[in-house]
Amino acid sequence: MKRLAPWLAAALGAALVLWVFWPGYMSWDSAYQWWQARHDQFDSVHPPLMAMTWQLTDRLVQGPGGMLALQVALLWSALALFASALRLPAWGRALVVLFLGLWPPLLAMQPHIWKDLWTLAGFAWALALLARDLRSPHRGWRAGAMLALVFACAFRHNAITGALPLLAWIAWREVAFYAPAWPAKRRALPAAVITLALAVGVFVLAAIPAQDARVRHTERVWSVVTLWDAAAVSLAEGKLVYPPALVDPSLDLEELRANFAEYANTTIYVTGKLRHSFDGPYTPAQREAIDALAWSLPRDHTAAYLAHRWRLSVLLFGADRDALPDTLVMMPGLHGYGDNPPVAPHPHPQHGRALATLQGLIDSPFFAGWIYLLVCALVAAVGIARAARSAGAGLAAVIALSSLAYALPLALASGSAEFRYLAWPVLATLASALLLAAPPVGGPSGPKPFAEKLRA
Repeated sequence: MKRLAPWLAAALGAALVLWVFWPGYMSWDSAYQWWQARHDQFDSVHPPLMAMTWQLTDRLVQGPGGMLALQVALLWSALALFASALRLPAWGRALVVLFLGLWPPLLAMQPHIWKDLWTLAGFAWALALLARDLRSPHRGWRAGAMLALVFACAFRHNAITGALPLLAWIAWREVAFYAPAWPAKRRALPAAVITLALAVGVFVLAAIPAQDARVRHTERVWSVVTLWDAAAVSLAEGKLVYPPALVDPSLDLEELRANFAEYANTTIYVTGKLRHSFDGPYTPAQREAIDALAWSLPRDHTAAYLAHRWRLSVLLFGADRDALPDTLVMMPGLHGYGDNPPVAPHPHPQHGRALATLQGLIDSPFFAGWIYLLVCALVAAVGIARAARSAGAGLAAVIALSSLAYALPLALASGSAEFRYLAWPVLATLASALLLAAPPVGGPSGPKPFAEKLRA
């Protein structure tokens, strides 16, 4: 029963989510990915693997329902595997699964067909496999965790930063197991080399779906963020800072201000007067101009640029929740796109109550990202201090560091303050705290040294 309990809890939780929220929610980008799947046309701006997966689920269940079922199954099964590794009784493991899966921010995101949920599932499986590796050390668990990180990075371009601490942990475990007599200082260099090799491998493997001949590649996908940063700087300094090659000469500050939002980059493009790379290939002059603009903003307009980025960070990490529209946290509904067939909602009678409850919590501390990051910083500090005595504490620290490494770069790279970007940091915060409180029961420390094998 102890082994079965977390899996029964996961089945119950997954069934509950599907029952209440079927067939899921589609925002604009979800609907666009479905359109790509239906027309066998992909681009590098959105993860090709997601649209390719949607093609497969569409054969069984047309629309978002098949994707919802699959992403929910991936997440809840990972939670069950993670809970099964913890040093808890059967009822405790079941409660952990339900606690994590029904935690309000994680529950609020689950009905959405978003690439962020697939990245979350990849990280959740890596977490679970590494926890299992602590309980019964085996290279297979670590190899599986690396493949899970490939999966996570294939759905989000920036996920590699969160993967790095986990890859470093895998590398350290490999060196420690196959050279157990080496002191820690001697292990550092080979572990660093292995980490670099694993990171390159994950990055390359995650990029394979984008090499499909059907994928249209967009250069300088970050152009939409740079042009938005330039808009904020222009408004702060009272003058347009755009190179002529990137802007229609009729654009003025008043029009830019009327269409500028501090929490998202998309609104400034309704003017049609800013040249971003999504509209079509840049000319050589435009490529040179966007590169020069990207460098000039932090260098020549430091104060205005950093003020804009700080404001975005405040909104993204929930320090001013009243200023962030609720639609950047939850996007319930079924958005249409192109010739996609209409999808009829089939909400459970409890759907409205569940949705209202979750939306009512959006401005509460549950959705304040800075709290999760603060807890992660504390867990990392405690875990590092205890790592020499407890491998569970070491893994807790690594999971917390992964959360920070994933979230903090968004302060400089993100183009909006959407809460879904923090899906993995939310789960990582809860999981790392659980690892500190109930670390996996360790099995053998590793493979036997060669001399021991000979004696055996």
